[in-house]
Amino acid sequence: MAGVELRNVRKSYGSVEVIKGIDLDIAHGEFCVFVGPSGCGKSTLLRMISGLEPISGGDILIGGEVVNKIPAADRGLAMVFQSYALYPHMSVRQNLSFGLENTNTPRTEIKAKIMAAAKMLQIDRKSRGASTWRRRCCRSTSFSNGGQRTSRAASVRGWP
Repeated sequence: MAGVELRNVRKSYGSVEVIKGIDLDIAHGEFCVFVGPSGCGKSTLLRMISGLEPISGGDILIGGEVVNKIPAADRGLAMVFQSYALYPHMSVRQNLSFGLENTNTPRTEIKAKIMAAAKMLQIDRKSRGASTWRRRCCRSTSFSNGGQRTSRAASVRGWP
């Protein structure tokens, strides 16, 4: 994981400025949440950071490197959209490990990262009980709020 820095980032659609000079520094390992009413620019800002939406001005830095002109696929980021999607035929554990397996991450590292993410999201054995963990993590994705938590965990690049 790398730090993300926004320097006077702006977005305009024609003459309408919708993002008005955002300055933000998210340090390596830090967790950041954008909260606000519908239409305030949260998704637009995330799309600009991820490279899915071009910026109108300012600079976006990831790991100290300006990425304004770097395509989304080359930024090394992931994004979970508001209507999150899990693979319903896969268990929670499989959903969490999917991205790591596709990048040929060693099995021991995958297991450690899944456990760390599950603990952070309070869907681990200690938070839910061993039998609940086994039932929910090994068999299904359908449990209260866990699906959304799993989706968010699956989007994290370079888990702790």
